[in-house]
Amino acid sequence: MSAFIYKSLSVLFFVLMSVCIKATGDHIPLFQVVFFRNFFALIPLFFVIYFLKLKLSTINKYPLHLGRAVIGITAMSLFFISIRYVPLVEMQTISFSSVFFISILSVFFLGEKIGYRRIIAVIVGFIGVVIILNPGSAIFSNYSFLPLIASFFLSIAVIFLKKILLTNNNILSVWIFTAFCTVISLFFYDDTWIWPQNYDLIFMVASGFLGFIAQICLTKSFQMADASLLAPLDFSSVIWSFLIGYIFFQEFITLNGLFGGLIIIMSVSYIFYRERVLKKQIVLGKTNVFQAQGSEKQIIPGKKKLYLWIQLGRT
Repeated sequence: MSAFIYKSLSVLFFVLMSVCIKATGDHIPLFQVVFFRNFFALIPLFFVIYFLKLKLSTINKYPLHLGRAVIGITAMSLFFISIRYVPLVEMQTISFSSVFFISILSVFFLGEKIGYRRIIAVIVGFIGVVIILNPGSAIFSNYSFLPLIASFFLSIAVIFLKKILLTNNNILSVWIFTAFCTVISLFFYDDTWIWPQNYDLIFMVASGFLGFIAQICLTKSFQMADASLLAPLDFSSVIWSFLIGYIFFQEFITLNGLFGGLIIIMSVSYIFYRERVLKKQIVLGKTNVFQAQGSEKQIIPGKKKLYLWIQLGRT
């Protein structure tokens, strides 16, 4: 299969994972859902590590792994609450705001530089988020802010991941993140946890396996093609979310959601486009530190691209 097929499958499986979470409703405790999501992804990861003959002893920077897990499970929990109470297409669209947060956080924590073009794209993107949220309207809900807050925590987790992957294998990093999240979720065990019945059990187990398969397809696609070439396929998640939300959950998209979503998608697309332009300049050997009409950011040879970091940091 081609890289585009693997990437498309990855996007679809991530959306289906969200659907499984939404289908369980709100009668199952949040951290029990988090536990199932991670535990049933952890099991097949063991087999992948064994098959690839990866050594757990090579894992290092454990404090960073733990920090990423704590921040990541916070983001995951907020996303799962969002899935329960916010329309899928709205949640999916707002989650793209993680690109804007990472652009900002990278300046303060990684010493990267961004030019005025990306700054404008970030500002315009956040305007799109505000349009979708539409605070003050009759349909506004406090839950609407959750995907935005979750995206912020996801961005922090990605900053941790940037440092982790400098010396760690990406699959082993996924495994230890999943393992830590599984253990952390058990700290929230209480007598409200119940054994899922019938379809709830199927959905919760499926959420773990779908998340695992999505991550494998994602990794495979990156091995076959440049990450920035695959970036536009991410926006297909909005289409899948709209169709599934409409057919199975009777969710509709508002004019604000449509208009704001288009603004966010265009802003994210431009940021990835600028990243691709800057990368080409490095390949051509023009410069190591980009000045490119406004000094977009400092690029260190061999450094992973923004889009790739975000994708590997997905929960």
